Amino acid sequence: MDLSHRTVLVVGGTSGIGRELARRFATAGSTVAVGGRNSRALAELAEEGFGTFEVDVTDGSSVAAARNTVLARYPGLDTVVTMSGVMLMEDLRDPAHFEAARATIDTNLLGTIRVIDAFTPHLVGRGAGTFVTVTSGIAFLPFPPMPSYAA
Repeated sequence: MDLSHRTVLVVGGTSGIGRELARRFATAGSTVAVGGRNSRALAELAEEGFGTFEVDVTDGSSVAAARNTVLARYPGLDTVVTMSGVMLMEDLRDPAHFEAARATIDTNLLGTIRVIDAFTPHLVGRGAGTFVTVTSGIAFLPFPPMPSYAA
């Protein structure tokens, strides 16, 4: 994938691999916006010159509002990267693990779907575009204390 001359949104790009991917796109010459929940990290990224947007992928209204704000500022958006994720420990012997499972699935899986659904009409309307979704190697080599994350 050519990383240059794109207009990219990295949702969940406030830390880790997502943050570095945003920097890699920018270094290659793309215009990059980053969305996430961590306001301090977003402020740091804004200081680096990134467009930043608060978004909570577990909330459909937040995703829709972020989409509207992003597209108003970046109408040429052609690439959406979904990186939002949580890694929560679970003990399957304890019924309380269900809340960790729910949070993991709502963020990692349903959050990705919410973002894709929100931006699909824009990319289809452009006649082209790219979605990049990110998973983990734990999907292939499960880590028992994080079964929902592995799923």
